[in-house]
Amino acid sequence: MDRIQGDEYTSVCRIDENTFVRNRKMPLQDLILTMINRKGLTLTLELRNYMKTAHPGTEISKPGYLKQRMKLNPDAFLDLYHYHNKNFYSEPGYATYNGYLVLAADGSNLNIPTTKETLETFGTSSRKNTKPQASIGLGCLYDVMNRMIIESDCNRCKFDEMAVAESQIDKVYETIGTEQPFLVVMDRGYPSTPAFIRMMEKNIYFLVRLKSSDYKKEQDSLESNDNWIDIALDKSRIRHYEGTSIAEQMRKLRYIHLRMVKIYLDDDNYEVLLTNLPTEKFSTEQLADLYHMRWSIETAYETLKSRLQIENFTGTKPQLLLQDIYSTIYVSNLSEDIILEAQQELDEKNKEYKHKMVINQTISIGILKNDLIYIILEKNKEKQEALFN
Repeated sequence: MDRIQGDEYTSVCRIDENTFVRNRKMPLQDLILTMINRKGLTLTLELRNYMKTAHPGTEISKPGYLKQRMKLNPDAFLDLYHYHNKNFYSEPGYATYNGYLVLAADGSNLNIPTTKETLETFGTSSRKNTKPQASIGLGCLYDVMNRMIIESDCNRCKFDEMAVAESQIDKVYETIGTEQPFLVVMDRGYPSTPAFIRMMEKNIYFLVRLKSSDYKKEQDSLESNDNWIDIALDKSRIRHYEGTSIAEQMRKLRYIHLRMVKIYLDDDNYEVLLTNLPTEKFSTEQLADLYHMRWSIETAYETLKSRLQIENFTGTKPQLLLQDIYSTIYVSNLSEDIILEAQQELDEKNKEYKHKMVINQTISIGILKNDLIYIILEKNKEKQEALFN
């Protein structure tokens, strides 16, 4: 709440300097809180329920509300969840693996209302000769152990996931601080020699699953299940980037030195991983663990879609869609933070028990969605703490 009430935050929310100057029936703070308070109902019901809780006896029309929303910069919610995340990682107690935050990069399409404007702005994921369905390509960088979305970007539905991931990775230290090391886990759609070169230059650790066609010559000649290899940057690999600075850099490097690991799923099936993680810090088995931890980002997308109803939009304008998406991500992070804190308290309370008690995430998110607005609006610190508990 302190962040929402500050002048700096008001500046972030403005599309131009003349907005949110006068104190209207739906001032900025209420506008933000109505978004955080969404429960997947119709907009009319959402507004009625919010005003009944926050301002009994006062009403606002749906057109008047949406008119105010069109003055709100979607970055307002990016700012909120970045502010929350910085506070989260500024205190000890968050989970790491061998001292590293484990981040997963992945993308997912969100179905949005199909209009001429949304199709032109974001494109369609539908096949040719079928009815077009407008979609946004959401790319996220996700902390799999603490269940926090560190970065998110809304793109056209068909977007360069590796380029988005690189941009997000470059901003990680702004959130977690420069003292906390991290590594990034990626799936088969991400292998990119130029990206690997750039990440190695920045001393960023990565672990990526390869397709059978990626670096096929090196995969076929792998001498054991865990080998450091030289990947030759020959003409066949450089020609795709001719005329760019990375092509010249590849010629000068001549090869990149990386670790290729074969992980067996059963007697006949295996995955091949590529990484720059050091052997002395991460064993073959630990690399397998790390890659399989990547699945948590798939679960996070499912939570956004099913539990938090991220695809239940309050309007059709691109600006309103972005507000809905980023505000839902903020609520997701806020909920996970509260659940994590509650789990830590439960662990401490029951540390002598043989079996660990685990808080039900689905039920907790449902309760938080109902109670979050009361927690936020409560001005008495003791009562607010009681609502948290």
